[in-house]
Amino acid sequence: MFFHARLFSRFSLHSRFIALIAALVFATTLLLGWVASRESAQQMEATIGEAASEAAYQMVDKLDRSMDARIKEVKLLLGIQAFTNDSDTRLLREQLELLQSTHNVVSWIGFTDRQGTVQAATGGILEGVSIAQRPVFIEGRESLWVGDVHEAVLLAQLLPNPSGEELKFVDIATPVFDRYEQLQGILAVHLSWEWAEYIQQSMFSPTKQRQDTEMLLLAADGTVLLGPETLIGQSLASLDHLPGPTTTSPQWAIETWPSGEQYMTGYARSNGFEDFPGLGWIAVSRKPVASAFAAVEQLQAAIMGIGILLALLFAMIGWTIASRMVAPLSRLAKAADQMQHGEHNDVMPLEQGSPELKRLSTSMRNMVSRLLDQRQTINRLEDLANTDPLTGLPNRAFLNQYLQLAIPEAERNQQSMVVMYIDLDGFKQVNDELGHHAGDLLLIEITQRLKNALRSGDVVARLGGDEFIMVLKTKQEYLEMLTHEVSRRLLTAIAQPILLPENKRAHVGCSLGAAWWPHHGLHIETVLQLADSALYAAKSKGKHQLVIHKPDR
Repeated sequence: MFFHARLFSRFSLHSRFIALIAALVFATTLLLGWVASRESAQQMEATIGEAASEAAYQMVDKLDRSMDARIKEVKLLLGIQAFTNDSDTRLLREQLELLQSTHNVVSWIGFTDRQGTVQAATGGILEGVSIAQRPVFIEGRESLWVGDVHEAVLLAQLLPNPSGEELKFVDIATPVFDRYEQLQGILAVHLSWEWAEYIQQSMFSPTKQRQDTEMLLLAADGTVLLGPETLIGQSLASLDHLPGPTTTSPQWAIETWPSGEQYMTGYARSNGFEDFPGLGWIAVSRKPVASAFAAVEQLQAAIMGIGILLALLFAMIGWTIASRMVAPLSRLAKAADQMQHGEHNDVMPLEQGSPELKRLSTSMRNMVSRLLDQRQTINRLEDLANTDPLTGLPNRAFLNQYLQLAIPEAERNQQSMVVMYIDLDGFKQVNDELGHHAGDLLLIEITQRLKNALRSGDVVARLGGDEFIMVLKTKQEYLEMLTHEVSRRLLTAIAQPILLPENKRAHVGCSLGAAWWPHHGLHIETVLQLADSALYAAKSKGKHQLVIHKPDR
């Protein structure tokens, strides 16, 4: 240790500084390479995950649309005249078999009487047999009913089964009424579960080159309905990220499966489509993490390799020129420190000592300029994110941020606030009669009138459609007077005719609902809800008027 200390002490401060610069350049380049590698990996991970969730969504969407088509066909069947002709069983059977022949997913269609005895069925199967105790009859005589996947019971030995595997069905049943609205019987349809397997297989046709990807379909309780044979019938409800009943959008996650292996997993829950209400099915797309992230690891290795090479290159350059850059770099560093602490202007000094220094200082100037431009761009993007693109008014996101800051400020200044919801009356009629372009022009004009009704320091935001909200600050004793004064100006201004292109005129009114903070509620969310309720009260009382929330006595 003593030897190394003596050896190091032989080097001049100048040499030590050169070595320090080279080491800093090397370390900085490596750090930037690591950051770039990590960020790129995270972006690619998100892209892969979104692709997995999109595949799951496509599968569940196809299933929902297919079920919706079958339900619509069942509804069309209700128009068959033979349902109301008790004596023509043969004609009804022929029509049912004709429908079955056009859809290979329909395994059996039957029509029962009021007591549940099958009167006519495709192939004559189960005719004369009572299915009164089956869910398809019990549920179907009440209303249109869709049953989840189940194994065949009565039809197991009666329907052809070339594969020899257990038959599974999805049931659709609906009541049939005569011309006097009396129950005639029920129409029952058994859909072969093979159609879902066809859809599952179709998901792989465009992606056969992507190995190790698997598609699964789970029941609402997490039981595997489709997928690898080793998983069919097992419950996957223990998966950490399995979407719940209220989840509406596709999701993805790196999931540890019961086998202990990690998969990039995409989820999408069925929410139904049009006439099909949905059965809570969950489509799952999974791929082993090692296979899914192979490209990510390659990218990370490439970035780190390039980073090391750049680090070495810059270290060598820094070692070569550091001796002539000590003083100028100190000046540049001092200027940067002053700029950071706000003690200097936003222009880096231009060093003239050598072409290299001049170029470096120029580059640093440009870099600072770009950073400032980026900062301005970020500020503009934040403005866009908080602004309604049509009217230029603040949007709901801005309103939430504003209220978070306005409440403490109002408390410090001992002020209260009026929250006033504004909803246009007759706006839908303008859209329907004059078109959406005219409706947009009307909203722009209404926006100007709302601004004219504001005082300095007040805020008006557009919540969406033809709904706006105003937030007014004042002393508590002026709450009621200010509310009535602003509402009077709004009712008068908005009721004025609006001139549209082609000499068209439009007339709209507005309904107003107001509540006061903290008079009506200590929490601003409560006051917002009360103002919204007051708005609905104004509309129910005849529109074009103000309703102020009145607390229950």
